[in-house]
Amino acid sequence: MAKREFKPQYDVEMLGNNPFVSSLKIPVFTNVVGYHEKDGVLMPEEKEWDAEPYAKMFVSADRRHIITGLSFRALQLWNWIMQTIEPGQDHIWINRTRAMQECRIKSVRTFTDALKELGRYGFIVSCMSVKNVYFINPEMGFRGSRVKKYPNNLDFRQKNKEE
Repeated sequence: MAKREFKPQYDVEMLGNNPFVSSLKIPVFTNVVGYHEKDGVLMPEEKEWDAEPYAKMFVSADRRHIITGLSFRALQLWNWIMQTIEPGQDHIWINRTRAMQECRIKSVRTFTDALKELGRYGFIVSCMSVKNVYFINPEMGFRGSRVKKYPNNLDFRQKNKEE
């Protein structure tokens, strides 16, 4: 049995600079989100938005255990789905040929097994009325705003005072 590991005590300053950041350029859009008064003049308040598309992966210990337990092919297919799903959609038509090529899966059986595994663990479910269309579980990941997509499913929480 492996020895138990403990997180080392360290000051963030000891780490130095993240080597990935030196060449990082984040494309952004700016939008006016409101106005404030400064010296009797209304000034726009702008907010920066990431200009690149992104998907969200929601975090919890339970999800982490499920995701880390997925086979390589199922994890690969889940990442492919999150990279290709349209923003704000909770369903995707999976072009099997494209998915298999891009994930470098040669066997239809392996691909089908990965789909079944994602279904078994609650990532996707087949839409029975349209072939190769799957619903995505928005508790696992979503591309866009779940708040906008599902306004009737909001569960308001109190923020911790420490945050």
